[in-house]
Amino acid sequence: MITIDENKCIGCGLCAKDCFTHDIEVIEKKAKSKRIRCIECGHCIAVCPESAVSLENYPMSDILEYQQGQFELDENQYLRALKFRRTIRQFSKKPVAAGQIETIIEAGRYSPTGGNQQNVSYCVVKDDIGPLRAMALDELNKIASLSTAEKAKLNISWYGEMWQQMYRDFHDQKIDGLFFDAETVILVISESVQSACIAAAHMETMVYAQGLGMLYSGFFTRAVAHSKEIKDYLKLDPGQNVHACLVIGYPGVKYQRTVPRKEAKINWR
Repeated sequence: MITIDENKCIGCGLCAKDCFTHDIEVIEKKAKSKRIRCIECGHCIAVCPESAVSLENYPMSDILEYQQGQFELDENQYLRALKFRRTIRQFSKKPVAAGQIETIIEAGRYSPTGGNQQNVSYCVVKDDIGPLRAMALDELNKIASLSTAEKAKLNISWYGEMWQQMYRDFHDQKIDGLFFDAETVILVISESVQSACIAAAHMETMVYAQGLGMLYSGFFTRAVAHSKEIKDYLKLDPGQNVHACLVIGYPGVKYQRTVPRKEAKINWR
């Protein structure tokens, strides 16, 4: 819940106007919280011109004061970076530092969640990549071995043959077609697909901003969704799922240019 310092409050009403849940009102030229529907989004903190608002049980030291030129993005540079971004499946052996991982997760932590639920958690896999890879490949191989009718229900398409080949390649030749020998994997976990995917997208931007590269392993998330063994191994709470798997490392390949995309389908109304 929020706390409003009446000595600082000037009763401007900006916090009440920007409060999505209408939990703030101005009484006798002082803002007051009804403390009924506050979702702790912090908009009142951000908009207050006198820094009169604080949020209980939150580290207020996290707050940064706005400075022009320090918080804006250049739209053209950002779009060029998105166009140049490539999914990486060749990684060098250079390790990803712990500080880099923490910064990537920080990008996820500050991503929006519906109703400010902050319902996303993260699992950083480094030392346990081997066992996790083996379990995932085993599960994918099992799925690929289902009957044609069962696979049709799961909408596997032609991936089944690929998964079986990945399984054989790993066990026969130690070829890693799942994590591609990357040494860092971050799992984005939530009860909400939307919250997890928004966090993952912001984390991806930070990955590339650090000079790293990554791929989203949809194969791994598919394996987790069908494997109680993997869910138990990751100690997921009931209702939680791994909605994004970021395989991260320094690129072992250098690209020279962007690639084309089909025109966007837009329905202007």
